[in-house]
Amino acid sequence: MRAEGMWAPPEQPQVLPALAMKEAWRFVRHPLTLVGLTLWVLRVADDGWDGPRPAFSALTSEMTIYWGIPLFFAAHLVATSARRAEELFAAVPSDQARRTAALCLAALGPFALSCAALAVLVGLYEVTGNELERFPTLGELAAGPVNMLAGCLLAVAVARWLPWRGAPVLVMLGLIAVNMFLIDTRDWYMFSIYLEFALWGPSPYLDAVGFIPVHGGPHALYLLSLGLGAGALAMLKDGSRPGIWLASGVAAVVSAVMTGMAQLW
Repeated sequence: MRAEGMWAPPEQPQVLPALAMKEAWRFVRHPLTLVGLTLWVLRVADDGWDGPRPAFSALTSEMTIYWGIPLFFAAHLVATSARRAEELFAAVPSDQARRTAALCLAALGPFALSCAALAVLVGLYEVTGNELERFPTLGELAAGPVNMLAGCLLAVAVARWLPWRGAPVLVMLGLIAVNMFLIDTRDWYMFSIYLEFALWGPSPYLDAVGFIPVHGGPHALYLLSLGLGAGALAMLKDGSRPGIWLASGVAAVVSAVMTGMAQLW
């Protein structure tokens, strides 16, 4: 028999998955997330059936801009919110590292939702016989959902490392500026986050005129590497084993460089 005062509450290994599920639900039902979804749907409905080039872009690129940017701000607001539903943390104590880990895992919620939305769009293309120059590769299709995942992880990292007002806006403006610079260069455009795989022809830019010489698979892995690096950065702030997260971040950077260059091989 254990002496009085020696009792300790049992470990509850299911705490982290439960927290992650709660936070994932907060991500996907946030008003900004729903606004982004609506914007993407309206954009696709407006030009997804206008011709081969916009039809291809609607499948592979537009999710990043119209849904991904609002999702980034939604995830940041969730990560920085001082309010937590009472049932979320009242049952068991949870330290900051566990909460950060839960937020990182919660990024899988918007990723899954965006994959489902993209599958519905593919189905609509098939049912309506929408014209495409060719069907996108799996890597090209994955670019949008992977950016959704990476955007959530970046938002958590920003919330942990830059806890002041205006920081997410500055980070997003910086990302847009860097992306525009990379796209304008001839040698480094494959390192951009938002990438149009289909080439634009003469105005009104509707005809199929080919594709940029970038492989979709390595590009999706490049985006995933960036996202995992952001997740490692978030955990580095709060995790109990900084060495592991630092090494993970370095590995993610190396992977991003290698997969970025592999896009042209």
